[in-house]
Amino acid sequence: MIAMLTTLLTFYVSQNNMMTLLMAMEMLLLTVTVKIIYIGNMFDDMQATIFALFIMILAGAESAMGLSLLVSYYRLRGKVTNML
Repeated sequence: MIAMLTTLLTFYVSQNNMMTLLMAMEMLLLTVTVKIIYIGNMFDDMQATIFALFIMILAGAESAMGLSLLVSYYRLRGKVTNML
């Protein structure tokens, strides 16, 4: 719960730095995944663990795409702040 609140606070505070927003989004996905795994283990459900694995795979792909877009934007503009 604390990690989720910290992530949401990071979204609010640093709206002009895209790299921080990408890291906050990854932290939010990680927090949700850990909660899904915890609840799945609490009820002895293997499907929750498999679902969490799929979330982690998609989060990795999303992170790679976001970082590549960020690098392309930096090469084009020369800075990454004040993008939004």
